[in-house]
Amino acid sequence: MAGPFVVARNSVVINAPARQVFDYLADLSHLPQWTGEVDFRVTSSPERMAGPGALLQREKSGVMRGPLIVRGGMSDNPLRVVKVSTITVYEPHTALAVETRNSYNGLLHSIERFRFEFHPDMDGTQVSMVSEIEPMIPSMYIGPVYAIRLVRTFFERLLGNRLAGLFPQATVGPQLSRVKERTESKAITDPC
Repeated sequence: MAGPFVVARNSVVINAPARQVFDYLADLSHLPQWTGEVDFRVTSSPERMAGPGALLQREKSGVMRGPLIVRGGMSDNPLRVVKVSTITVYEPHTALAVETRNSYNGLLHSIERFRFEFHPDMDGTQVSMVSEIEPMIPSMYIGPVYAIRLVRTFFERLLGNRLAGLFPQATVGPQLSRVKERTESKAITDPC
């Protein structure tokens, strides 16, 4: 397999205490909110949704339109996507990691990992996030995966932090933007 590769490294200052941001992210019932997943239904949610080893399972069913290999043309095939998320690192108010295993029609397709670090900041909490994906795909597809990875790494090194200065919101990323929005609004309505 291709092994894991970094999809994004993002950082943002959130105007809320580290405890509040950490607790929001460590509660897996909030995971679909900040990842932007839609149309998934929760199929397994134990009483303990936060803490080491906490687990959340979601799934959605639908139809995937794809080509017919033998006869040609197009075909509608049933598709069942299952996502199982587990907290793998739980260091209160300091570090958190969530791993999600994605399967399509019962076959493991990829593993996504989100790692967060929390640091006090004058204005609240500096939250850094690294997201990576480990594709579980046949070896014939690994070449394009690595080619994309190499091109991305080249441009990151070439541009460095120049893009962050020009487009600060673009470097935050959609997940951290959602976390910031939700935890800051909670800080306003529920001061600590």
